[in-house]
Amino acid sequence: MAQTWTPLKGGPNISAYNATLLYDGSVIVQDGDNSNWWKLTPNKQGSYLNGTWKQLASTPGYGPLYYASSVLPDGRFFTMGGEYNFGTSSFQNQGFIYDPNADSWTKVNAPSGWSQMGDTGSIMLPNGKLMLCNPLSNQSCIFDPVTSTFGSPFSGGKADANDEEGLCLLPNGKVLTVDAVNTPRSELFDPKTGTWSDAGSTINSLVGAGEEIGPMVLRPDGTVICFGGGAFNSIYNTNTSTWSAAPAFPTGLDCADAPACLLPNGNVIVEASPGLFQSGAQFFEWNGTALTAVTGVPNAANFTSFTGGFLMLPTGEVLYTNQNPQMFLYTTKGTFQQSWAPTITASPSSVRSGSSYVLSGTQLTGLSTSSAYGDDEQNFTNYPMVRITNTQSGDVQYCRISQPSTYAVATGSLVQNVIFTVPNSAELGASTIQVVTNGIPSASVQIIVGPSTPANGVSTFQGTFVSGTLASVLTAGDGNTYNVKSVSTAAGQTCSVEADFNLASTQIPSITVSGSAAAVSGVTGQLFLYDFKANAFVNLTAVALGTGQKTFQATTNVNASRFVGPNGLVRVIVRGLGPARLNSNPFILAVDAVGVAG
Repeated sequence: MAQTWTPLKGGPNISAYNATLLYDGSVIVQDGDNSNWWKLTPNKQGSYLNGTWKQLASTPGYGPLYYASSVLPDGRFFTMGGEYNFGTSSFQNQGFIYDPNADSWTKVNAPSGWSQMGDTGSIMLPNGKLMLCNPLSNQSCIFDPVTSTFGSPFSGGKADANDEEGLCLLPNGKVLTVDAVNTPRSELFDPKTGTWSDAGSTINSLVGAGEEIGPMVLRPDGTVICFGGGAFNSIYNTNTSTWSAAPAFPTGLDCADAPACLLPNGNVIVEASPGLFQSGAQFFEWNGTALTAVTGVPNAANFTSFTGGFLMLPTGEVLYTNQNPQMFLYTTKGTFQQSWAPTITASPSSVRSGSSYVLSGTQLTGLSTSSAYGDDEQNFTNYPMVRITNTQSGDVQYCRISQPSTYAVATGSLVQNVIFTVPNSAELGASTIQVVTNGIPSASVQIIVGPSTPANGVSTFQGTFVSGTLASVLTAGDGNTYNVKSVSTAAGQTCSVEADFNLASTQIPSITVSGSAAAVSGVTGQLFLYDFKANAFVNLTAVALGTGQKTFQATTNVNASRFVGPNGLVRVIVRGLGPARLNSNPFILAVDAVGVAG
C-alpha cells in the first residue's frame, strides 16, 4: 500500500486547527482564531473518514491561535495562552479546561506573574502533571490536574528564554529542547529535580529566520529527529546522549514552525515549505537515514508548513489540517514491528456497559509522543485507546479512558495501568478488546459485554445449562446477560459463570456473596471474588452439593477494599466442579445478592 491522501468527508466549514485525540477516541478540532470547537467521532466501523461531526460549546471570549494544550489524566482538555485572540495579536494569559462529559468550559487562572504568555509550549510529564514554558522568559510552571492550579514559576537554570522552543519527552523521563537564542545548544529538563542542564551542541544550527525551529520526534530506535527552522536537521541519540548531523532538506525548503508525526512503520512524516512562511508545501518521510519525498496533498502548492498540523489516529492514519475546511487522512506503506506494540497483561473477561474497569499492560503509552510541531501546537498521543469490537457485527466502540499510571514513553516491560469505561451504547455479547497507542494495536483479547448493572448495587441471576448445550453467553432469569467461563457435559469438567456488580459505595467494610446450585451428586460448588490488587480471582468457599438444593455463602470482613474496583465494582465467579456427568439434570447456578454485610 503506497502513501495516499484521502479527503475527509462531511467536515464543517472552519479553519481547522490543533486537532487533538480525546480519551474516548473522538477528535476535538478548533476553528482557529475563533471560539468555536467541533468534535469528530468515528462511525460504527471505526472509520474517521466517514465519522460524524458535532459542534461543541464555545469558549467565552477566547478564540486563540498558537497556544498550549493537552488532554489531562481525567480526560478533560486543557488550553492556555495564545499568540492571537480572534485574529488580533494579544499574547494573552487566558486559559480554559473543557469537560467532554458536560460539554462545558471552565476558566483557569494563569501562573502567578505571567501577565503575557502567547505561543506557549507545554508537555505532559511522566507523573501526569503538565509543564508550561513562558515564551517571554526562561521560567516554567507545573500545572496539577487534580487541583487545577499552577505551582510557583521557576527557571531551573534554563540558559535562555523559552520563545519558539519545542519540547520532546525522552525514554529516561527527561525533556529535550533546542535553544532558539543560545544556538547551537540544547538542554534537558529533569522533572525529578526541576532543573535544566546542557545537552550539547546540535552540530547543525536548527534555528531559522525569526528564531523559528522545526518539530522534534522520538523514533522507536531511540533517536530524535530534530528538524530545523532553516534547511539543516540534526539527530539526538538518547542511547548515547550525543548529536549528529542529519541530511538537509532540498535547497530552499525549511521546517519553520512545521508539523511532523511518527508513523506506525517507524518513519516520520514532515511538512516543509520554501523560506519563512511561504507557500509551496512539500512532504517527506524520514526513516532514520534518509529523507524521501512523498506525494503531497492536493493544493499543496498553496499551503505553507507553519499552518499545517498532524494527528496520529488509532486507525494508524494521520489526520492533516491546514487552517482551512479541507482535512485529509494520510496512510503510508509498511507496518510496525511487533516489539513496538502495546500488550495486554490483565483485563476483565466480561464487562458491563456504563461500568469502569482496570486494564494492565506494557507499552500502553507507546514509544514516542508521536505528533509534534515547532513550538506552539501540542497534540501528543502517548496514551492508550481501549477499543472493543463486537465479534458478530464487527462494530467498534472506543471506551473512555482515564488516569493512565504514567505518561512515560518507551517503558519496555514495565506494567502500566489505565481505567476504562465501557460506553452505555456498547453492543452486547462476545467481543474482543485491544489497546491502541500511536496507531499501533495490541493483540486482541476475548471479552463479553453485558448490560448495565442495576443502580442499587444488588443483583440476582439464575440460569440453567441443559445437557449438550455449549454457549459463551447465558441469558438469565433476571433478563441480564452473564459471561459463561466454561460449560461442559463431560465428567470432571467445570461449569462456571462470571458476573459483575457495582455497589453504591466504594467504602465497604465487608462483602457478602451467596450462591446456590441444584443437586448433582458429587459436584462441588465454589465461590470466587476478584482481588483487584493481586489481579487474580480468590477462592472463598467450597461446598459439596450432594442431594437437594445447596446454598453456600462467603463474607469478606478483612481487607474488603481489595475486592472493590473502580466505581464500586465487584466481580464474582460461581463454579461447579465434579465427576458427575450433567446430562441427566440441569445445573443451576445463582448469585443471590452482593452487598454490605448486615
